[in-house]
This record gives sequence, C-alpha cells and structure tokens, in this order.
Amino acid sequence: MLNDSNSDLPGSLEEFGLSKYEARAYLTMIGKGSLAASEIAYYANLPRTKIYQTVKKLEKKRLAVISKQKPLICSAIPPEEAFSEIVNLHERRVKNMKKIVDRLQKINDEGQRPKGSEERRYFILDANSALEKIGNLIANSRSSITATLDPWGLRLLSQCRPSLVRAVTNDVQVRLVLGAQCIVSEGILSLPEGIELRVTDGAPPNLIIIDSTHMVSVDSSNGKAALFTSVDSFGALQSKNFEEAWSKAGEIKPLLGAEPALAMKAIELARIVENGLSARMLEYAVNSAEVPAELVDLMEEKYNFKMAGMGAIEVMSLVDSALKLSCLGGLKHDRNNNIVSLQSKVDSKHVLPWALVLASYFKRAGNEPRIMQQSRQAGAQLVHLRLAKPIS
Repeated sequence: MLNDSNSDLPGSLEEFGLSKYEARAYLTMIGKGSLAASEIAYYANLPRTKIYQTVKKLEKKRLAVISKQKPLICSAIPPEEAFSEIVNLHERRVKNMKKIVDRLQKINDEGQRPKGSEERRYFILDANSALEKIGNLIANSRSSITATLDPWGLRLLSQCRPSLVRAVTNDVQVRLVLGAQCIVSEGILSLPEGIELRVTDGAPPNLIIIDSTHMVSVDSSNGKAALFTSVDSFGALQSKNFEEAWSKAGEIKPLLGAEPALAMKAIELARIVENGLSARMLEYAVNSAEVPAELVDLMEEKYNFKMAGMGAIEVMSLVDSALKLSCLGGLKHDRNNNIVSLQSKVDSKHVLPWALVLASYFKRAGNEPRIMQQSRQAGAQLVHLRLAKPIS
C-alpha cells in the first residue's frame, strides 16, 4: 500500500503511459518485491479479474518480468532501467527544442540588421571589466565554452567559478586546453566538476569562445581583454584552431596527483614520443630484431631530453605518468619475474614505441631487455619487457 507521501505516484506514472491499474501494480512490485498475481491484486487493491491482464501489459511495456512456471511470479524492472529510454527521449527533445529556439533567435537577429550592411567591431576591456564580462558571458552561455589558457588565464577563469557551475548545471559543454605550467597552478583545483580538461606543452594564448558568438582574448601581461561580439571568419578560424589543439592535447586528470616536476617531464616525453619519435620507433620494431639503445642518445641530442642519468625507478615512474597522459594506460613492474608491462587503453595509440623507449634505457644501463609478445586484454594493448637482471 502507498503511504501519504507517495499517494501522488500512480497519477504521476501516467506521464509514462501507464494506466492507473498498471501504475498501482508496478508500485506494489517495487515496494514489496516479487509477488504472485493474486498478492499484487491484494496489496494494490485491484480487481482479481483484471490482475493478469494488467501484469501482462506491464511485461509488454518492459516494466515487469513474469516467470514461466506456475504459480506465476511477477517482478518489477528497476525504475532507472525501466524508464531510462523514455527519459532520454524527452531530454533529446528538449535539447532539440532549445536548438530550434537558438536558430530562430539568429534569424531574428539577422532580420534586425540594416540590409546590405556588415558590422565588425570589438571592445577593449580593462582587467576588472574583463573579469566581470567573462563571468556574465559564461553564466548566460547556452551551448558551449571553449578556451586555451596559460596559468594567468586559468587563474582568471577560476575566479568565475559560480558562473562555470551555472553553465555546467545547464548542460553547457565546457572544454579547456591548459598549458603545461597550469598543472602546478592552484587555479585548477577551483574548477567545478563537469569540465573537460586537456593539457598541452608550452603556453597557449588566452582565448575564450562562448557559444560561437562571443570571443575574448586576454593579455597575460596586463589583464586587458579584447571582446569580439560577433564571430565571423576570424572567429571560425580560432574555433578550428581550438579543435586542432584539443585533438593533439593529452588528458590532464591522471597527472593531477603527480609531483609537478614529474608531471611536466611526462608531458614533454609524451610530446616527443607521439609527435617526433613514434614513426621512427615503429620502423625499428618492424625492421630490426635488436632493441635500439641509441634512442636514449637521439632523445637527448634532438630534443634535449635526458634519461641516461635517471634511476630505473624514476624512469619507470616517468613512463607510467606519460602513458596515463598519452593513452590512459600505465606501467606495472613484476619484481619476482623481472617483467615490466606497459599498457595502452586507446586503440589508436600504440604502446610499442613506449616499450622501445624503456627498453633502450635499460639496454644502455646494462640490463638487457627482451620485448615479449604484444597482446590485447579487454580492448587494451599490452607489451611486456623481460629484463636480464632485477631492478635495484
């Protein structure tokens, strides 16, 4: 039986297409558990002549399961599973309606402009005005916020936390590409949940694009900003540049708990392996049976990245962090069997180049490695290194 606080639920379930009998039967089952049809009729106060027809309809609507043996036992499908498809359908309809309203608004805005004219302008804002304006634009955003930020820009955006919370709550997609130095910035801890973050080496320009209709460029040296109120071909180019930067940037969350110096070096290593050495190392793997010890020298000569003076534990920790950044993977060390396992969880990112980097280091250090057969486990790529000697 329903208590007073839930007495309105049968009527509410009519929103999902249930009759009053079906609603009362379903509520009885989720409250009492699996029941015989006669028990459902008793607890739900339904006519016994109607109960079999009612539960059969619930089964047809994928809200209940009926056992095949007698007496028939009826069980309710959990509400989250039973109604998720209907809820998702309505959410998609609401989003589509919002998009239609946005398109209608654009048509209205175009209609208000004088015929044959084109307006292009921007405003220069001082530091205080820039912060206020960015906060207002973010709070009133409707669809998307994208930004490339250096540490100064991150601190500025972190001061807009209430506006960012409002945007995320309104299902606005927020994507930020942060410069490598941002990992050690306190501003990153002030960002609310629900924001997508990626990291890139170097210091990208502070450029924020809101709903593809407003663009703010901020000068890190003085805090002044240029506000573009309409995004034309120049804005479209900046949006394209952001998407390119986003596709090349790495995941930042695996590095947030790492030591700042290690995180910075992992970002640099990921950039070198992915953008500079990956193709060359795959050639090594295909054309040579020997592990290329000269890779360590090549990385130092060409990229000024030094590994030769690092200890084995330090190098494995570095590669582990870089794998997390690059391909959501990681490194494991089996001390008992002298095996180091490297994993990539992204199909498009090969783990073999990383194995070659580590194998090159160990070979140069006098611990002869052997690359064992590559395998896959539940969508993940795995490569194992068997070392000749234990790691001290």
